[in-house]
Amino acid sequence: MESPNTVMLERIKKLMALSQSSNPNEAAIALRRAQKLMEEHQISLDDISLSEIQEQTEEILPPLRDRVLFTYLAAIIGRSFGLDYFFTKKGSSYKTVSFIGPKSRLETACYTFTILARHAVEVKKQYAKQAKAQSLARIEAYVANASPMTVVDECASYGYDFQAYIRSRVNTESRRNTKAYIQGWLRSVHEKVIDFAQDDEESRLIESYIRQHHPNLGTIRGRKSYFTQDQLNAFTQGRKDGKDGFDLYHGVKGAPGSEKLGYSG
Repeated sequence: MESPNTVMLERIKKLMALSQSSNPNEAAIALRRAQKLMEEHQISLDDISLSEIQEQTEEILPPLRDRVLFTYLAAIIGRSFGLDYFFTKKGSSYKTVSFIGPKSRLETACYTFTILARHAVEVKKQYAKQAKAQSLARIEAYVANASPMTVVDECASYGYDFQAYIRSRVNTESRRNTKAYIQGWLRSVHEKVIDFAQDDEESRLIESYIRQHHPNLGTIRGRKSYFTQDQLNAFTQGRKDGKDGFDLYHGVKGAPGSEKLGYSG
């Protein structure tokens, strides 16, 4: 149920909209009523503007809960739709992202985030199969060409279980290559995004909202990525595939409030 203050804000906003009527008498009456309600309830013009700024929280899907991946993902949406965002940690990992901005764009942005995240998970899943097959072939070739003593020494930490040794190496290598691939894929999507032109007033309102509702937000430190040659190859392939994988776009602007935002993929 909406709070009385929220209901009053909506009433005032409707009256303010009517005050722009082409009928002078109707416009004057609406403006007087809006001013009276603002005075009675101690609501300022800034309060009305700030009420347009909202936040919406979305789950970070488990396959994307790597810090590099989910920060890329959120940055794509934030940059494309002109939103700020922050992450919430539960236990030892970040589980959700919250986007903050004008409600006129927030719903579309969060919907696009969901679609993009699901698409990224599917892309990652498909590549993982390929990466595992490639890793198995490489490791089998390595074992075939390595000296028997080298293989025996490497198997020692696996209790000389040759199958466990192969399985562990394949899983580790394919997991790292898959992460590098999806990093490249997301990088390409991010580079294709057109920045949403956020005006100074909108930026000020979002900053004000964050100070009011989330005064203790911190920062996430970035991590450097060091790639092996195989990982670099996977990253490069991901960037290439990402160029044709998913597009975000701004639609054509028409009358006020009619701008379309969305995706194609």
